[in-house]
Amino acid sequence: MIRKFLSPFATGLLFLAPVLLTLILLNWLSGYLIAALGPNTPLGYVLGKAGMFFTPSPLAAFWTGIGMAALLVWVIGLAVQTRFRQRLEGGLDGLIARIPVLGPLYRPLAQFVRMMGSSPGGEMSGMSVVSVSFSNHVEALALLTSPRIHDFGQGPRYLILIPTAPVPVGGGMLFVETGRVKPVPSMGVDDLAKLYVTMGTLSGSERAS
Repeated sequence: MIRKFLSPFATGLLFLAPVLLTLILLNWLSGYLIAALGPNTPLGYVLGKAGMFFTPSPLAAFWTGIGMAALLVWVIGLAVQTRFRQRLEGGLDGLIARIPVLGPLYRPLAQFVRMMGSSPGGEMSGMSVVSVSFSNHVEALALLTSPRIHDFGQGPRYLILIPTAPVPVGGGMLFVETGRVKPVPSMGVDDLAKLYVTMGTLSGSERAS
């Protein structure tokens, strides 16, 4: 039951990630430090105002606004999981592209996020999820960029990409010994993206069958 609820929410969050990341980057460039969703931040103020339609208490209104935002993300996730995904993405891209400042920031972020959650035939469809062992006690999930083996004189290496959580638009590309890289056939690229975006709350083993 929880899995069926979290899956659309994660999909909606991934769909909206380019917009959220663009706004965060724009605020950073403007010199503003905004806490995630605090009541005293601009975003928290908007959520609180929305919640005031249901309760006069400022604190209760803020949390009501949070709930409304979460519900909206969940509904968008349900819509994105249908055949209307391309139409929704095209409409969102066209809308934000018309905004002078947001457009140039949004486009590369949108492309990367959608690459992380690639659909069949997408730009990252050739990548695969792997487990990389860095020691006897530490492993990390990563993306194998291609099956090509590189050798710079110190033995065969795979080129892997390790994203960062909760916004997988950053990360590191590493050359790792082939013996330390193991495939994870039960997990797809979209599963890995959801895992990072939700900070582990929606794991690959919990995806819908």
